Order: sequence, then C-alpha cells, then structure tokens
Amino acid sequence: MAEGVVGSLILKLGDALGNEAGQLGSSLLGYEASALKGLFSEIRMIKEELESMQAFFCTAERFKDTDETTVAFVKQIRGLAFDIEDVIDEFTYKLGEDRQGMFLLQAIRRIRQIKTWYRLANSLQEIKINLKSAAERRCRYDLNGVRKDKKLMRLGSLNQRSTESVHFKREADLVGIAENKQFLMDCLKDEEQRHMIITIWGMGGVGKTTLVAHVYSAIKTDFDTCAWITVSHCYEADDLLKQIVVEFRKNDHKKEFPKDVDLTDYRSLVETIRLYLEKKRYVLVLDDVWSVNVWFDIKDAFSGGKHGRIIFTSRIYEVALLAPENQKINLQPLKNHYAWDLFCKEAFWKNENRTCPVELHPWAQKFVEKCKGLPIAIVCIGRLLSFKSAYLLDWENVYRNLEMQFTNNYILDMNIILKVSLEDLPHNMKNCFLYCSMFPENYVMQRKWLVRLWIAEGFIEESEHKTLEEAAEDYLTELINRCLLVEVKRNESGYIDDFQMHDIFRVLALNKAREENFCVVLDYSKTHVIGKARRLSIQRSDISQIAENVPHVRSLLVFHNSISFSSLCSFSRSVKLLSVLNLQDSSIESIPNDVFDLFNLRFLGLRRTNITYISRSIGRLQNLLVLDAWKSKIVNLPEEIIRLSKLTHLIVTVKPMITSMNFVPSVGIPAPAGLWSLSCLQTLLLMEASSEMVFYLGALVSLRSFRISKVQGRHCANLSVAITNMVHLIRLGIHANDQQEVLQLEALQPSHLLQKLILQGTLDKESLPLFFMSISKLKNLTILRLVWSKLDEEDFYYLEELQQLVKLQLYDAYNGKRLSFQATSFPKLRILKIWGAPHLSLIKIERGAMSSLVDLKLLLCPELKLLPRGIEHVTTLEEMTLDSTAEEIVGRVREKNEAKISHVKRVYVGFIRNGELAAERIQ
Repeated sequence: MAEGVVGSLILKLGDALGNEAGQLGSSLLGYEASALKGLFSEIRMIKEELESMQAFFCTAERFKDTDETTVAFVKQIRGLAFDIEDVIDEFTYKLGEDRQGMFLLQAIRRIRQIKTWYRLANSLQEIKINLKSAAERRCRYDLNGVRKDKKLMRLGSLNQRSTESVHFKREADLVGIAENKQFLMDCLKDEEQRHMIITIWGMGGVGKTTLVAHVYSAIKTDFDTCAWITVSHCYEADDLLKQIVVEFRKNDHKKEFPKDVDLTDYRSLVETIRLYLEKKRYVLVLDDVWSVNVWFDIKDAFSGGKHGRIIFTSRIYEVALLAPENQKINLQPLKNHYAWDLFCKEAFWKNENRTCPVELHPWAQKFVEKCKGLPIAIVCIGRLLSFKSAYLLDWENVYRNLEMQFTNNYILDMNIILKVSLEDLPHNMKNCFLYCSMFPENYVMQRKWLVRLWIAEGFIEESEHKTLEEAAEDYLTELINRCLLVEVKRNESGYIDDFQMHDIFRVLALNKAREENFCVVLDYSKTHVIGKARRLSIQRSDISQIAENVPHVRSLLVFHNSISFSSLCSFSRSVKLLSVLNLQDSSIESIPNDVFDLFNLRFLGLRRTNITYISRSIGRLQNLLVLDAWKSKIVNLPEEIIRLSKLTHLIVTVKPMITSMNFVPSVGIPAPAGLWSLSCLQTLLLMEASSEMVFYLGALVSLRSFRISKVQGRHCANLSVAITNMVHLIRLGIHANDQQEVLQLEALQPSHLLQKLILQGTLDKESLPLFFMSISKLKNLTILRLVWSKLDEEDFYYLEELQQLVKLQLYDAYNGKRLSFQATSFPKLRILKIWGAPHLSLIKIERGAMSSLVDLKLLLCPELKLLPRGIEHVTTLEEMTLDSTAEEIVGRVREKNEAKISHVKRVYVGFIRNGELAAERIQ
C-alpha cells in the first residue's frame, strides 16, 4: 500500500512547510536564510511530485500482484518515501535542537547547522531525481493492467458513504447458528457430563469464534468464573497459564482468586490454578488453537476440577479430536438460504426490510455464490456493497474486480477476499487499519486512546469542517462498519467504545505490514526479524537485544511489562527521531532523561504505569501532542509542561485503592502555573483548582473534555465564566474540595454540546431550580453523575426534568427517606446507580417510569429493607445489583421469594474483596 506511505508523508511535508515563514524570518545570517530557503524549495517540489504520483497508486496497488513492473515500481517508491521521511524528521529534530540553551549557544549551533541544511537539500534533490527516474521507467514499461481498465473506480469511496454510517448501529444479526448454539449450550449446562472438553472446528472465517462468543456471552454469568484466551501460534505454556490466571481473577464474581501467590514458574502456575478450580464451576475458551500440544502443555492445571468446561476452536482436525465425538462441532459454511439472508442483512441494511431490490437480484446471487457460504466473506463483501449505489453498472464493476482476483479453487482464498476489502480503503484509512495489527491477539482497543495514537502517527488529515479527532473517529466507524474491526462494547450514547481486530484480518494485516516495512510485532521468537520496519510492537520480548539496530524506527508500543529502565535508556539513545512511545501497563517506574531528548516525540503513553515523577526536561518535547498518564502514580507536574505549546491532551489522574464500599473518586494533581497558556488543549484532567487558575481558565477555548478538582465555593463564579467560554465542551467534571464544600453553580452555562456532566460536592439549595432548569436545556446531555450532593425528595423532582438522560449515578448524593419515580419520568434512562443513601427506606416506581431501564444498582442503602415498589413494571430491566449488607432483601431473593423481579435476568450482590468491588450472582 505505497499510497498509504505516500499519503501520510504528504501530510508531514505540509507540516514542515508550515514552519517556512517563521524559520526564514528568524534567520540570523544571510547564509542561513539562503540555505533554509533552498531546503524549503526542495521540500515543496518533492511534495508536488508525490501528490502527482498519489492518484496512480490507488489503482496500481490492485495490479502489483500480477504485474512485476508495478511491483518493482511500488517497492521503489515506498523506499524513496522512507528516505524523504528521514530527511524531514531530521530537519524537524535539528530545528528543535536550535531552540535549546542560552541565546549565544543557540546562535553558534544555528551557524553550524547551515551545512546540515545544504546536506538535507542535496539529499532531497537526489531523491527527486530518483523519483522521476522511477516514473519514467514505469512509463517505458507499460502497465497494461492499469491502462486497460481506466473505468475501475475506487470501491466504497468515502464520498459515497451514507450519513448513517457515522452513528451506524448494527444488530446481532446471526443466521444459521441456532442448532449449533443450542447444542453447545446443552453441552455446557449438562451437569452429568463428565468430559470437560468441547471442540468447534472448521475453516478460517466459517464463524467458529462468532458462535462460541455468542454462547459464551449468554452463559458466562452462570459460572463462578470464566476466561477467554486467543492462543498465539508461538505461545509459551507459562505465558498461556498466566493469561488464564489474569482472566479467571478478573472474572471471578466472588473475588476469591488468591492474590499474593507465586506465579513465576510453570509449577506454581499449575498448582495455583488447580487448587483454585477444585470446587469451582468455570468455563474456559481457547480460541484459534493450532496444535494439540496446547492442551497437553496446560492440562495438569485442570486435572483436579470436575465442574469445568473447556472449549477449543480450531482450524485443525487433530485439535478437534481432543473432544469425544458427541461434544465436537464441525462447523460448515452456511447453506444457501442462510447465506442469502446474511448477505441481504449486510448489503441492504439501509432498506426498511433489508431485502434485495429486484433489479439487483441476479448480481447479488452471483456474489453470494462466490462467497461459498463463508460468513466472513459474505459480511465483508455485503458491507462493501452496502455503500455502493443501487446501479447495475456499479455492482458489475465490483464483481469484475473480484473476478480478476478469485482463484478457481472450490474453497475461497480468504486472503483475497480480505485483500479486496483492504484495497478499497482510502490510503489514510489503510494506515489506521494496519496500525491495529500492532496490538496483541484478542486485544481490546479503546476508541479515544487509539484515535490519539493515529493522530500522533500523522495518519489523519484535517478537513475544513472537522477536527483531527472527528476525522479519526469517522475512520474508526468506517473500519467497523466494513467489519475490518469488531465491535466489543458501546457506551450509553450508542457510540462504540471498545473493539477488536478479527484474528484473520490481523494475520493479513501483519503480513501486509511486514511486506511494506510498516511495522513488525516482536515476541521472544522473532527478536531478529526487524528489517527496515518503521514501527515496533514489543510483546514478550527484550528490547535491549535490538536497541542498537533500529535508528529508522518511529514508533514503539510496549506490551506485557516487557521493558526496563536500562533497555529504554539505550533504545532512546539509538532512536533519535521517535514520534510515538507508548509504555501503557508496563511496570517501569521512571523515565530515562534520554527520552526527553526525543524532540520529534508526539505521543507519550504512561497509562497505568508505576511512574511517580516527570522530569523538568519534559519541556524539551516541543512537538508533544499527548501526555497520557491516566491512573498512574504521578502526583505533580513540572512547570516546564507549559512550554509544550502543541499539547492537545493532558491526562494525569491517580485512582486510590478502594478499602470499603464507600465511593472513592479519582484524585487530581496541582496545576502548574501558566497552564492556561496551552491554548491547543482539547483534554485536561484532572487538575486542582486555584484562584489564579479559574480566573485564566477561560483562555482554553478548545477544550472538549475537562475535569477540575478541589473546587471551593469562592471559585465557582470565575469557573462558571471560564466554562461558558469552552464552546466545544463535551465532557465536564467539577469536583469540590471536600464533602462540606458548597458548589454555587447557578451561573454555569455549559456548551450545548455537553454529553457528560460530573458534579462532586454539595449543591446550593437556593440555586438548584435555576441550575437544573439551565442544564435541562442541554439536549445532548445523556450522562449525569452527582457525588456528595445532599439531595432530598423535593430536590429530586428537578432531576426528573432531565428527560434525555441515559445514565444517572448518585454517589453519596441522596439524603432523603423516600425516592419516587413519577410516571413518564426518565424515559430514556438505561442505567441507574445509587451508591450511598444512608436514610433511604422506600423507593417507589410508578407504572411508565424509567421505561428503558436495563441496569439498576442499589449499594450502601442500609435502611432499605424492601425492593423498590413497582419494580415489576420495569419490564426492560436485565440486571440488578444489591448491597451485601441488605440481608433481608438478599435473603428473600436467594430463597426465590421475590416474584416481582422474576423477569430480571441477572441479580447480583455487591461487596468489596481485595480492594475491588466484586459481585456474586444470586439469580
């Protein structure tokens, strides 16, 4: 995908040219100005040359597998593009060096840099000559495929996307699995069945994982614990057992998994799992197993348990033989009528009845026949066609393009199916897709975090009407809509928050990424296979072995705690042009000073690390866009942070350990003086308030997500004025200094775009009517969290004016004795959480209230002796959690004496174990 490399490079060249006026204006000498002028001229010309080539690559990429001339040309251009990027990155790095130190030192260094500017300009001249030579050769050696098919259009262009795709909501339209689903559920629920292993096998993409995931989601809460593990080709038994331990511990409803045990070697892992499972009912899914050795390597850990079920999915028949004949499912491609049904649901989802128009029926039938009943192929092609117009010519063109690349084999080559879908993507979206392959198998990616990484990598092109974040989220939505990424979880507003990459797509993407030096994933079996890759994903590998041989690397993503201080130190010295460094979830405790010499660094990820201190040297990272230290151990930021004028996301929070059922909010850190000068900030959390800060805070007009802590009553007036200036604000959190502090928010006028509001502190009684009247006008406000608010029965009526709420959380916020939900109140509310209501003794729900509620949690309500009156009217309720101290209610539920909640699918008892909120299912 050379057009992907070229496309992102064009964006980078544009950024470099944006510095032209400033650099020429600040030149100290005529010689320096002349050298820089020549360099900028070369940058401009090479950018124009690449822009001219880019359109060609969109078509040429499809023919490079069959046209050797195109293969050679694309490979050569990709290499030259990397050479150009090296020049531009070095230029940016050298400019950064000029800004460091005293004025005299800067002047001396800039004079010395004149030779560098001439050298870089000469390098670009040579590259430009090579680009033209390559283009001339391409013209001499005719690309017949490209010339003959000028009518080929890019499939599924973004210009043809319907407006529905941005907020596309797809139902779980599973067809042809009912029989296998019921069979699998019967196997899992059969208490008399002694054999623990069940296998599902079949060809890649036939729906094995889909079937098991559907059943697993439905039955996992019936077991004491559960685990889903995707097994790597190059697994290690120790690592596999450690993954199982992590999942069992995370999903243990009673939190009984031993916390402080030795898990350093195979023997201790086996013994720990065996003892834990001895009397447990559990289900374990081992997905995509390629060898029977997987079972023989871990079976000792499961020899003692008699109440478990282990499900294998595999493409290998030998693995299927691990199960007895009556517990083995051989998954076959869909029968014709199911295949047709699935295709119509995917290709015609915009039609009211999801039916195929009569005029398209012949072509639709051809596509279904080509897919040979393979679900992933049907979904892929169907979704691709769903964004095409309903004209016969368009469908015919798509079919012909597929025909050119299909083999004559009876079984479709899935790589070809996926390749067609991948080639259809715009160049910048292809980069985003390949980037997702850098994460481990079965890794759950988070929307906001991934979007910021894409931006830092330079993949996203800003449009006239959308920010980079909005454009990136469009890319993400498109990838999900095309089934290139798989939805895992949506938030309360219907937006996809978590997603994964399908394992088959990941294999294809990794092969493509390695071929094009886009990235390499390293684990202990591949530490030497790096080549000229621009990005590294370190997974269970020692970076110190390759630190000295990767000067070309631009991004480093670390997983599984696989980095140390010393190895990061040596790596940083070698890779001077690094732009992305993500250490999320690693055990590293401090950052080497060498990291702060990486002037081109745009993303520094420290989420959930043990880092406690940020050096003053961070001020040298002049190109940093994102500092993400969410749930880290950092308690202060140096004042030098205000030098980072390009910073868009500053996230530093500390989450205290929960020691009781009482709600414990996140803790902020002191705001460095002058923080309000960072005018590019879009995310700022969690900073502590001061009189000076709230006075100047209104300067941050670009903020979209903002939370502030330790707010005092005297801050409220200025804070309200500042927030009014934040016209793009979507998420807002105001945290009082303590529970006694009164927040006077009558003047608060948030942006009409506000979707989420968190208020932590006592709300002023006199201003409540005016305040709630104000926020009731916020039609996008769907999530409200109130903490320490001291609301009573009369105050609660104001809340009912918020008809648009989808999620309401009351944490130590309600002091009344009765809580009444009037008919028609909260019609859209799906989640209600009351955590800490010391006097609440009666909840009354009138018929018609909370007509959409699916999740109700009642915790720390000691006076509540009865279930909510009228809860039987809330027929939509699926899940309910009660406090373990509410013994009377819990006892009646356990004894099946509460008929009024017989319609609720899942009822839990919540309690604290090992510093975490745990839950035990009782119904």
